[in-house]
Amino acid sequence: MKYINKLMVRIRESKQGQTMTEYVLIVAAIAVAGYIAYEGLEGGINTIITNVTNTLKAA
Repeated sequence: MKYINKLMVRIRESKQGQTMTEYVLIVAAIAVAGYIAYEGLEGGINTIITNVTNTLKAA
């Protein structure tokens, strides 16, 4: 039983798991921000592509 308690204390005090969790949260925040930016800019980007396509067809 003492071994299990020592193991649990060592796991709780470990900084590796905490650091990995922080990295995952940062990556998730970046992914959400990228998706929101994509959704917000989608209409503008489609308009630009359409204009360029029409200009190239007319040339």
